[in-house]
Amino acid sequence: MTYRTLPPAPGSRRERRLRVRARLRTYRQVGTTIVVGALAATTFASAGAANIADAWLDRTIAVAEVPVAEITAGSADVEVQTVTTQNEIANGVVQQSDPQAKAGSQRVVQAGSPGVELVSYTVTKVNGVEVGRFPGISVLLTPPTDEIVAVGSLTIPAATAVQKGTNRALGQQMAADLYGWTGDQWSCLDNLFARESGWSHTAENRSSGAYGIPQALPGSKMAIYGADWQTNPATQIKWGLAYIQGRYGTPCGAWGHFTATNWY
Repeated sequence: MTYRTLPPAPGSRRERRLRVRARLRTYRQVGTTIVVGALAATTFASAGAANIADAWLDRTIAVAEVPVAEITAGSADVEVQTVTTQNEIANGVVQQSDPQAKAGSQRVVQAGSPGVELVSYTVTKVNGVEVGRFPGISVLLTPPTDEIVAVGSLTIPAATAVQKGTNRALGQQMAADLYGWTGDQWSCLDNLFARESGWSHTAENRSSGAYGIPQALPGSKMAIYGADWQTNPATQIKWGLAYIQGRYGTPCGAWGHFTATNWY
């Protein structure tokens, strides 16, 4: 006995099911390979041949493995295609401790910028409505750059009253007049010289030879501002301020280094 498969009746449920299967086979076997091939030859061409070649070698996906959204037998019009989008990759933010900046302060050391990548998607539509989207090949065009933020960790002791006619008063006035260092900068300078010499212009470290208010080593360095460097606090302070400005930029920069290393 032999059997013959009759063609489905026009408009029947079996006829619609066979038509959907035929379309899916066509898109899977022809559409995916041809469209993805064209995608590699055109859209990704601007991304650089080397990057694209590596991406295709590393990310080749068999047609049978490409995910497709579930389609019911009664669907009237099914379309499976590959589309490409350019996506933004968010950059990160990295915080770094800055021992020379006041605790709680922040400053941007390096501006951040987002990255860019091309991503291909297998998109399934039913009657023109998207019902499935699955990512495939991705190519990195521009890597993101992290934003770097310096966060201050320096503790600045509160300033105390300055008695007129003292070396401290002279130092406070010279710092403001010569460099504009007031407020926190004065507090840093005050604490630095207080720790080094107690603001004594005759202070001497017998083991190292450091001398004077700024504890210059050797003390004779201060002679560039006056031959009276051993007895004149103004000469010593002038040298000390210039040294701090040249090496650390500000008294708080010098104080931050001192708190970390116990020298400046």
